[in-house]
Amino acid sequence: MRKGWAWTVFGAFALHNLEEALTAPAFFDDLPPSLPIPWPSTAAFQAATAVVTILGLALVLFAIHRDRTWPVTTLATIMLINIAIPHLPLAILNNGYAPGVATALLLNLPIDLLWLTKFRKPK
Repeated sequence: MRKGWAWTVFGAFALHNLEEALTAPAFFDDLPPSLPIPWPSTAAFQAATAVVTILGLALVLFAIHRDRTWPVTTLATIMLINIAIPHLPLAILNNGYAPGVATALLLNLPIDLLWLTKFRKPK
């Protein structure tokens, strides 16, 4: 396993989560109150984002410490699914932007696809 690539996957993941943490509160505030979806408070959303980022860090540290690719492959796969659902549909419905879509498309998509192409064999 290449440690640098594992850190690159995590870096894209962390930047994506930072984009979401910074932009989601205003996005939630602009949604019509008639939507039957219980959006979280800003503090709850940002706390959840921090916890998820720490879990991603734990996966990468485990992968590096144990010289395993599957934890980073898991993170990359989750992020690719996360691009397809909910980021792209939400951006389309919102006429172009949804929290996290910029880093999802510009960082996570190419970096995670590259990871899966180079390191998809489990170790």
